[in-house]
Amino acid sequence: MTSQGQLKSFSAGTGWGFITGMDGTDIFFHKNDIKGRPPKEGDFLTFNMVPSEKQAGKMVAKEIEGGTLGGTLEGKVKWYCPWKGYGYIDIGEESHFVHHSDIHAKEEPKLFEGQTAWFDIGASPKDASKTVCKNVVGGPGGNRSDKGYGKVGDPKGMGKGMASMMMEMMMAMGPYGGGKGKGG
Repeated sequence: MTSQGQLKSFSAGTGWGFITGMDGTDIFFHKNDIKGRPPKEGDFLTFNMVPSEKQAGKMVAKEIEGGTLGGTLEGKVKWYCPWKGYGYIDIGEESHFVHHSDIHAKEEPKLFEGQTAWFDIGASPKDASKTVCKNVVGGPGGNRSDKGYGKVGDPKGMGKGMASMMMEMMMAMGPYGGGKGKGG
């Protein structure tokens, strides 16, 4: 059954949110059920109501459409390096530079290799003859493997990727740390 409602909240980090239905009830949804661009607070959405697979007697939203977050172009993240803060997004055979400051996300990593992304293209602030991605938001998909961040909530620390990256940075500074202090 097709329904309509307004986005109440959505957390890309947790992957779930709520839509306020026309009758005022809050309806749960998961990011994997979003079709097209992700929604932002206040968007009016259309969706199908189906019984929850996890909670008997509850209804959830599926096949959610009408999101307006991010740009109008759709591409795939070629690669993104969180500690450098940039990467590339592909549209067909073309790759476009993306800087972390143009991505709508609160936490790193903001994008994942292979992830669908919505964005606009603008002129580079450094070289007007080149293009950059603007108004970028990540969608479903992508390789969220441990490439520097360990498992979320891992009490043992940062994970092998982050530890090796930090070791490389320390080794690049040399045995004395590269500081300008007056040690003796």
